[in-house]
Amino acid sequence: MLKFATILVGGLSAMGGWAVVTVMDVPEYFVAGQQYTIEFQVRQHGRTLLNGLQPELLVGAGSGRKETIPAVPRPATGTYAATFTAPSTGPLLLTIKSGWGSSELNLLPQIVVATGTKRPAMGAADRGRMLFVAKGCTICHASADASDDNNHLKVGPDLDGGRLTRQYVLQKITNPASQIMPDLGLSDAEAAAIAAFLSGERGAATGR
Repeated sequence: MLKFATILVGGLSAMGGWAVVTVMDVPEYFVAGQQYTIEFQVRQHGRTLLNGLQPELLVGAGSGRKETIPAVPRPATGTYAATFTAPSTGPLLLTIKSGWGSSELNLLPQIVVATGTKRPAMGAADRGRMLFVAKGCTICHASADASDDNNHLKVGPDLDGGRLTRQYVLQKITNPASQIMPDLGLSDAEAAAIAAFLSGERGAATGR
């Protein structure tokens, strides 16, 4: 089963401030009727992994009602997982409620295709935009290019596309060297896609 890990940063809560939820891999599209597992972590103030929470995954299609799926803890510290079956039609709407105050993450609407159907690989910048939202980056960094539906704390600087060089973005996201920004453990492909998005590249497809 495909897994993905995403980061969520939430709003302020009485239990200790804001939190970030982090996940691992996000497919470029989903296949109707296929089962998927989302794995994610919840980090208080973006860094401290939180155990003992009761997160939920909300799954919906189009304007229909969302199904609520409880997430279960994984052996790894602060890690949770929720399994769902992709609906027959899209767009697929996924929301992760962290279980830490009002913190939640809304992923960008996802494409659902029929069984046996494949789609061309996404362009690197488009893939980067998807990951920039799914990894929770927009919670701390505002970006008009992301156009997501999340609350934004703006802990870090604004990151509108085209203002940063590819090399600068790669250095910052693979080696943050910061007391605030965590190391998300991005793969080379994920880092390259996010760098393409933030630097305004419109390059070749990712090949995923």
